[in-house]
Amino acid sequence: MGIPLDWNRRLPAHPSDEILEAYALGRLPEERVVIVEEHLLICESCRDAIAETDRFVAALKSATRHKAPWWSAVPSHARSLAPILVLFLLALAVVWKRPPETAAPFVVNLSSLRGSSPPAPTPAGQPLRLTIDQPDLAPTNEYSVDVVDASGSSVWKGVVSDVDGKLVTTLPRPLVRGVYWVRLYGSNSELLREFGLSAK
Repeated sequence: MGIPLDWNRRLPAHPSDEILEAYALGRLPEERVVIVEEHLLICESCRDAIAETDRFVAALKSATRHKAPWWSAVPSHARSLAPILVLFLLALAVVWKRPPETAAPFVVNLSSLRGSSPPAPTPAGQPLRLTIDQPDLAPTNEYSVDVVDASGSSVWKGVVSDVDGKLVTTLPRPLVRGVYWVRLYGSNSELLREFGLSAK
């Protein structure tokens, strides 16, 4: 607290904190405002106290200032379209279909060698399950398959399983239209068989 100011005698005493606050907030009677302002002309510490009060009041006003909601920035004609947009999205959700179930693989029986018969016809764009006859292959050996396109570039590689006396594998991705060769390799990477496929 500052030294009280004698209002009848204009002594160079400091106004109290309450008087300075009332002055800063504009609540001081007019006859006292003149005396405080005269004192502020010569007293830097009281001017600092007024400045501190002004900063505090400004911070309070800034903190309590109500911000407009985010949607107030949207033009009113656009806000009137909001219910229509909500109805459209609901209708879209009702009509939206789940993605179709993955089609069952198309079974291709491979039993002919390249050059002895035409390539086996297969549907393009559909998963394939390849079954390979193995009359003279040992069922216990490990076999792998390499599917190549007409230029000899590998399209897919995988292993085959023995199912009821046949070697079986499923291509995870459908083939695009074209001619392909299915190469069957033994455990020592020896080429054992080659079959033709024609995806249409």
